[in-house]
Amino acid sequence: MLKIEVLDLADEAAVGAYVDVWLTGHPTTNRSWAIESLWEPNPDFREVVRLVAREDGAGVGITSVGLLHGANAHLAVGTVTVHPEHLRQGVGTALLEALLPELRARGGAALEGWGVVKGSAGERWALASGFRAVAGRVLQRLTIADATADQTAADGYRLERWAGAAPEHLLASLAATRNSIRDAPATESARQDPEWTPESVRADEAEARAAGAELRVVAAVEEATGLVVAQTDVPLHAGDTTDTFWGSTVVTPAHRGRGLGLAVKAEMVRWLREDRPELERVDSGTDAANAHMIRVNARLGFVTNREVVVVSRAL
Repeated sequence: MLKIEVLDLADEAAVGAYVDVWLTGHPTTNRSWAIESLWEPNPDFREVVRLVAREDGAGVGITSVGLLHGANAHLAVGTVTVHPEHLRQGVGTALLEALLPELRARGGAALEGWGVVKGSAGERWALASGFRAVAGRVLQRLTIADATADQTAADGYRLERWAGAAPEHLLASLAATRNSIRDAPATESARQDPEWTPESVRADEAEARAAGAELRVVAAVEEATGLVVAQTDVPLHAGDTTDTFWGSTVVTPAHRGRGLGLAVKAEMVRWLREDRPELERVDSGTDAANAHMIRVNARLGFVTNREVVVVSRAL
């Protein structure tokens, strides 16, 4: 008989069943690390909802869905995973039906999957389960040792970098630059870009610190004005030993076309090489309509892994 419950981290049998399913999609991952990572906070989410489905004690399916912060507190993002030996037996649908009330009870209003492989059985299942395809994304991976990171800022600009908290004299212009993300190609995702202010930047930094993450930022500063006009960030989590994920990259409209996006990303790679030599790879996801940033990544050495769709449904 199928039994679905919220994962109790104190229940060793449930944790073992959960990890059994998770490892089917991550076969090269160390099992002990996978278990330990369940205890680590994630600053991207205000709460993570994990369900485990078992038959006769064995794991057959799981969910891992996080509720976002701030302007996106209504949005839950994550995955439903079914053990390969139990596909097409209704496990995924049963997990989804159990997940929805858990998310509603926590204030969720929409659920999205951001990494569904385009054209896959997972996409077909999602569309048949009430989701809509609302955007496409290109997933790229950079092998740090192979990166072409010799690009520098154009004349009239300098690069500055920091970990944790932005310098006070750059705070206001950093917030203004981050608001330029609103110029990115529009999608139908329920995700809303926050209105960045100096106060919200400081709150974002504090959330990262509270979760034990080191937020690294590289900015391009216009020499004539002393203002930030481009920025990129990489949030390094405690478990990021060999692999990590790139954050956002933004250039203000008046300063585009001068190679600043490439310059700040190249400086970030140089920085990671300097004092995080154990890092081997960085993954990045870019909206499929943002051809310019995809080309910037390719120039740096990113290789496209696959294309995915963002699927979304109301709760």
